[in-house]
Amino acid sequence: MNLLEDPWIPVRADHGSGAFQLLTYRDLLCEPGQHWQISLPRDDLELACLQLLVCMTQVMFLPNDDTDLRRRLAESLTPAEFDAGIASFADWFDLDHPTQPFMQTRGVKAAETTPIQKLLIGLPEGNNHAFFNEAGEVRHLGGPVAAIALFNQASNCPSFGGGFKGSLRGGAPITTLVFDRDLRRMVWRNVLTRPRVTERQIDAPGPAQDRPTWVAPIAEKSTIHWNQIGLMRGLFWQPAHVELVKSEQTRTCDVLGGEATAGYSGFLKEKFNFTVEGVWPHPHGAMTMTLKKGVLEQRFASFTTTAPAWTQLSEFVIPRGVNDKDAKEGSTPAGPINQFAAIARDEKLNILVGGYRTKQASVLERRHELIGLAPGWDREARLTKLVEIGKEAKKTLYEKLRDASKGKKIKVKKTGVKLEMKGLGAAVHETSEKLFFARTEGLIHQTLSNDATFKEWGEARRAYTQQVTDHCRDIFKELTDPYMANPDLIPIIAWTERGLNIELKKLKEDNQ
Repeated sequence: MNLLEDPWIPVRADHGSGAFQLLTYRDLLCEPGQHWQISLPRDDLELACLQLLVCMTQVMFLPNDDTDLRRRLAESLTPAEFDAGIASFADWFDLDHPTQPFMQTRGVKAAETTPIQKLLIGLPEGNNHAFFNEAGEVRHLGGPVAAIALFNQASNCPSFGGGFKGSLRGGAPITTLVFDRDLRRMVWRNVLTRPRVTERQIDAPGPAQDRPTWVAPIAEKSTIHWNQIGLMRGLFWQPAHVELVKSEQTRTCDVLGGEATAGYSGFLKEKFNFTVEGVWPHPHGAMTMTLKKGVLEQRFASFTTTAPAWTQLSEFVIPRGVNDKDAKEGSTPAGPINQFAAIARDEKLNILVGGYRTKQASVLERRHELIGLAPGWDREARLTKLVEIGKEAKKTLYEKLRDASKGKKIKVKKTGVKLEMKGLGAAVHETSEKLFFARTEGLIHQTLSNDATFKEWGEARRAYTQQVTDHCRDIFKELTDPYMANPDLIPIIAWTERGLNIELKKLKEDNQ
């Protein structure tokens, strides 16, 4: 299967409500009017499919400037433009090429074949078990899902385990892209212009010099500096030696279903060692920067806790520098987010956020969501202020309930008497964090997406702060009321509730 010629993009027409079909890359970019949306049974594979299409378009049809990009958004490519764009890449996207198959290495030496299910991140295989999925649930992948899964494993997932290298963005990076209801326009919204590729310090010399790892393999035990990696090589970086194993018989794809098709039952993988020095500035994720002892450390944002994505919105969309001598931290949003802010004209920004929360090579959960930001989100750090209010309220609630849980020793100033208040003995503070995120999620998304939030900033901020603090008081009361029947616990509950009210009142006053 060749991604440049054959139908492989799983879509539905009419903004996702039409019949399912596999679309060719040519039809996507050249045929107007269908309003396609990607359609796969897993959200992570849908995002990976979009990212793969964006990467292909980025290297084959790199816009020269904003005028060129706006034309691409407004008009489909002509067949002649499409043919010219893909001409230099014809043999690079063939999943079964005899010598240089897409994102694979021919002649991989492995003691055994790994079941194809292992390519679908998060599903169990071998002796691993999960509640909803079983080992051997996926035994056959057709070409479309295999290509998407290969790209996703290399670009967005933890490595295969000890001795295997991970992606250029780290073990499990968060991907942030701009959403559009029309797939063709969404692809172009996430393609950077040539000057913006240069701004991210990425070299784009063209296919003669910039070849992917399966065409120009990484040398064993080599050391590669980040700025030696070009646009094509970086976007399609394959850190592992992997080779798909074909199924002996045609079968229905266990993910897409449909008619029986040729496909793959497993893959071979082998370890090989190399070193990348520095961090390649991949355009599809937010990069955070920390200054420690005069040394700038860079890493891509990832999900390290159960906190929802809105808690990291400031890093996702607002650039923060470390040029100020007193600043210790900074962040750079993904390239498409920065570009949208520069060229959009009072438009709502819809962000696709996706990634995995992991523990070493194990996936604990998939995290994929859509966040809508009303026009004005980039004005005077207003969005950052809303995020800070929510996080500060949650922190105050957590800390006061932690004191209630553990108890407290205090000294009365007037008398000097030391008092010891018995704690609840239950981890109510941990429960409070989960309840806060669950109960404020809708409020926060509604506030961020409301046009009035940034137009009527003062009133919207005050109303938002009031609602957030009300949630904190309600959660505190709900978690401590069951303990009020015990007289020994009333002092710690009263003392921590008073402290909570003082801090929440100050938060409201600071945001009048």
